[in-house]
Amino acid sequence: MTTTDAPTTALLESDRRDWQRHSVDGARLIVRLCLLGLVLFLTAVLPSALTNASADVVSFFARMPEPLRYALVGLAQLTILVVPIVIVGWLLVRRTRAATLLVIGAAVVGGTIMLLLTDWLERAAPPTAITDLPSGSFVSASFPSAAYLAALVAGASAASPMMTTRWRRIAWSAVWVTVLVRLTTATQAPVNLFLTLALGSAIGSAALVIFGSPQRRPGAATLRAALAAGGFHIDELGDESVDRGARSYHGRAGTDAVDVVYLDRDDRDVELFARVVRSIRVRDVDEQRISVRPRIRAAQLTQSIMMAQRAGARVQEVLAVAPTGTDSSIIVMGAASTAGTTLRQLTDDGVSDAALDDAWRQLGLLHRACMAHRSLTRDNVVVEDDLVTLLGLDTALLASSAESRDVDRAELLVSTALTVGVDRALDAAVRSVAADDLESTLPFVQRPALPARTREDAKKPKHLVDDLRSGLEGRLGVEQVELAELERVSFGKIVTWVGFAVLAFFVLTLVTNWSAISDAMAGIDWVWVIPAVIATLVGTVGGAMSLAGSVVRPIPLGDATVVMFGQSFLNRFTPMNAGGMAMRIRYLQKGGTDVAVSTAAVGLTSLASGVVQVAFIVFFFLWSSTDPTGDVDSGGGGGPDLTLVFVFVGAILVAAIVLALTPKFRRWLVALVKSTIEKVRHDFGELLRMPSKLSLLFGGQVIAKMSTILAFVWACRAFGIDLPFAELGALYLAANTVASTVPTPGGVGAIEAALVFVLTRAGVPDAEAWAATLLFRLINYWLPTIPGYIALRYSERHELV
Repeated sequence: MTTTDAPTTALLESDRRDWQRHSVDGARLIVRLCLLGLVLFLTAVLPSALTNASADVVSFFARMPEPLRYALVGLAQLTILVVPIVIVGWLLVRRTRAATLLVIGAAVVGGTIMLLLTDWLERAAPPTAITDLPSGSFVSASFPSAAYLAALVAGASAASPMMTTRWRRIAWSAVWVTVLVRLTTATQAPVNLFLTLALGSAIGSAALVIFGSPQRRPGAATLRAALAAGGFHIDELGDESVDRGARSYHGRAGTDAVDVVYLDRDDRDVELFARVVRSIRVRDVDEQRISVRPRIRAAQLTQSIMMAQRAGARVQEVLAVAPTGTDSSIIVMGAASTAGTTLRQLTDDGVSDAALDDAWRQLGLLHRACMAHRSLTRDNVVVEDDLVTLLGLDTALLASSAESRDVDRAELLVSTALTVGVDRALDAAVRSVAADDLESTLPFVQRPALPARTREDAKKPKHLVDDLRSGLEGRLGVEQVELAELERVSFGKIVTWVGFAVLAFFVLTLVTNWSAISDAMAGIDWVWVIPAVIATLVGTVGGAMSLAGSVVRPIPLGDATVVMFGQSFLNRFTPMNAGGMAMRIRYLQKGGTDVAVSTAAVGLTSLASGVVQVAFIVFFFLWSSTDPTGDVDSGGGGGPDLTLVFVFVGAILVAAIVLALTPKFRRWLVALVKSTIEKVRHDFGELLRMPSKLSLLFGGQVIAKMSTILAFVWACRAFGIDLPFAELGALYLAANTVASTVPTPGGVGAIEAALVFVLTRAGVPDAEAWAATLLFRLINYWLPTIPGYIALRYSERHELV
C-alpha cells in the first residue's frame, strides 16, 4: 500500500459538469427544516423570555466607545454589500448562468419570505434598539435588515456546494459578519436571528433539492492528476458511477483493474445524518463510534482491510491512500473480481451451496479476529463460482462486541435469503455456523437490527424476517425467543405519545378552568341548540347521499342513512374511523357489490370528502378576510383579504415555475395524475358517466361539511360569540385539519384543543371558547351515539351488514 502526499483536487476543465440532484442536499434540508421548526416553536411559546435577550446585548454594546461602534458597523456594512456582488461575479465567471440564477433566485425567495414574517417576529420577540447609534453612514444604521440577512444566507447555502473551500469561507464569513452587526446594533432579537439563519439555509437547501446543481465531485481528469502528483499513476479512469451500491471510479493501473473512492464533506454530512437518524430510531448494539471525517474514514477503511487480510478473509486490497486538503481523501483499491457478481444481481440458480458456505466462512474469519463487518448487504457480497469476496468494510469494527457479531450473522442470513430463499439460507447457516452462535443471533433476527439498506430490502417479500427467525428456531429446536429491545422510536410509540399528550393537555386544561367554564355554560342561549342538533342530523344524511353516489347500483337512501348512523357509533371507539369504514364496505357487499369495488367505493367517498375539504378551506379563508392563526378583528369579514389572495396566487405561480424548471418532477407528477385518472376511469368509468351519481357523491359531502360548520357556528352563537360566519368557518376548518393528524378515536382531545386555540387567538375569552367547543362536541360527536347505537342494532337485525 502506498500513502501519497496531499495533492489538491481543484476541478479541471476536462471534468464532467452534469446538472444533477445530490443526496446530501436532502439530508441538509431535513436538518435545517427541523431547526427552523424548533426556532418557530420557541418563538411562539416563549416570546417574553426571548425578548429579554436583546436587552442584554444592548447593554454590552452600549459600553463600547462611540467611534469604535461606528467604525465596526460601517466596515461590516461595506463588507456585507461587496461580498455578495463578488460571489455572484465569481459564479458567472467560473460556473454557469443557470447556477448563478439558482443562487440569486434562492436569495430572492428567502428575503421575500423573511419580509413577510418580519412583522410577526417583531411582535413576538421585539428587539431593543440603541438610540444613540451613529447614523452618518452611507446606509441606514438598521441595515442589514432581516430580509437581507435571510437572502444572504439562502444565497450562501445554495452557492456553497459549488464553491471552492476558500470562497465558501468568504461567503459564510460575510454571513457571520452580518449576524454580528445585527446583534451588536440590537436591530433584531437573537432568537429572530436564529430563525432568519434557519429559514435562509432551509430555502437554499430546498432550491438545491428542487433544481439540482452542477456536478460537484471531481471528474476522472482531476483524480488522475491528483494521484499522479502524489506519485501513484493510473493509466485509465472513468467518471464516477454507482456500482454495487457504492460510488466509485473504475480504471486501470498498468494491467490491474482498480476502484478509486473519493470521500469529501458531502459524504461526511450524509453519513452523519444517516447515523443520527438511526441512533434516534434504534439503539446501537455497540458503543464504538466511527469517525465521519473523510481523512479518518479513509484511514479506518485501510486499517480494517489490512486486519481482514491478516485474518485470512477475502477482501479488496488497498493500493494507495491520498489525503487531499483538509476535508477530502482518495482511496485506490484493487477492483473486486470483474468476473464476480453481487448477490443482488444473482438469482437462486446462480448461487451454489458451496458459495453460501464460503460466505459464512469469510464472515467467520472476521469474527474470529473480533471484527464485525456491519454492512453485509447484497451489494457487498460478491460471488465468483464457489468463492465469495466481502466488500464495504468502511463501517467495520476492529474490537467488536458479541452483539455486533450477532447482528452480522442476522444480516447475512437476511441477505442470502433475499437471493436464494428462506430454506437454502437457513440450511447454509446451520451447516456453517455453530449452534450456540446461531442461538445467540436469534434475538437480532428482526428488521430494526439491520442496517438501512438491508432493512429496506427486507420489506419485501412480506414476513421474510419473521419466517427466517421461526425457521431457525425450528432447526435449532428452541422455543420462541424474546427479541432484543432495539427500537427507541417507532410510529406506534409516536402515535401513543402524541395521543396521550393531547388527551392529557385537554383533561388538565379542562379541570383547571372548570369553574370559569361552568359559569360560562350557565349563560347558554338554548335557542341556538336546536338548529345545531338539526344540522348534525342533516350532516349524517349528507354522508348517506355520498355513499349512495359511490356505486352504480341504486342504494335506498333510508338504508344508507341507517348505516351512516351506525358507523358513526363505531367510529367513536375505533381510531382513524376504521370501524365505520368496515361497516360501509360490508353494507355495500351485502347489497351485491363486489368486495374490491366496495372497498374502492368507500375510498372514493373519502377522496370526495378530501376534495370538498380543500375547496372549503380555500373558499372560507378567502371569504373570511383573516388569518385564523393571527389577530382577528371581530368586526371584519365581508370580502377576501388581498394578502391571502396574493399568497394563494403566488403559491400557484411558484408551483408552476417549479414544474416548468424540473423536467423529472414534472414527468413524475404528470405520470401520477395520468395513472390516477386511468385508475378512476377503470374502476368507476360507468359512474363518471352518471351525473346524478356524481351529484350525490360530491353534493352529499358538501351538505355534510356545511352542516358541521353550521353546528359549530350555532354552538358559538349560543354563548354570544359574534365572530362573522365566514371567519368561524375558516377557524373550524383550520382546527379540524390540524387535529385530524392526531390518531385518537374521533380526534377526541385534539379537536377540542385545536378549536379552543383558534377561538382564543381570534379574541374569544377562554371560558366562552371552552364552553362553545364542549357544546359543539356534545351535539356533533357524542349525541349521535344514541341514534347510532339504535341504528347499529337495526342494521344487524335486518341484515343490512
